[in-house]
Amino acid sequence: MGTVLHNLSSVIMKLIIALSCLLAVASATSEATCEDCQAVVMTLSAYLSAEESVGRQVEVLLAEVCPQAESPEDCVEQLPAFWGRIAMVLWPGYFNPDAEWMCATEDVCGAPGTRGMTCDECLGGIQGAIEQLLSEEFVSGIVEALSGEGFCGMEEDPELCARVIADLIPAALPALAAGLEENQTGEICNMAVPDTCPAH
Repeated sequence: MGTVLHNLSSVIMKLIIALSCLLAVASATSEATCEDCQAVVMTLSAYLSAEESVGRQVEVLLAEVCPQAESPEDCVEQLPAFWGRIAMVLWPGYFNPDAEWMCATEDVCGAPGTRGMTCDECLGGIQGAIEQLLSEEFVSGIVEALSGEGFCGMEEDPELCARVIADLIPAALPALAAGLEENQTGEICNMAVPDTCPAH
């Protein structure tokens, strides 16, 4: 289980790092280009939504969230398929390069850039995206969005889904973020824009 947890944490960290990089690029007053920001955000979205990454996320949640659930056995049985559906909505929705909280800001995509982003800008952006994702405002917004018609409204029992989302998301996001390792962020930056962080 330790290896599985480490692998899941690694995948989640890579995704969060990529997303954070895009957010940092978008929210910082840096000279990183709009294209750089969009590349990092789209890479994070794709990475976190990939089957292998979602599987690792599920492993982390089974180990970190289910033992604390009201019914751990039900959590272990139902969480994998449920998180798979959540991930396909959550990650592309949050890591959306056209969103105001990512790249669609005047500082990033409002004016043409003159140079590419640095490794520090990318790493800082990823960290900023993670901090933003875990903020009370964003956790509440994610719970509200997933509890609505676009996700829970399509589930067999929308009310039960909304109750589960209200408990799951505030526990799941910090557990997933805690699994990220610092050395993985440079790898995410390089996946988005090759050679951004040469030492990684």
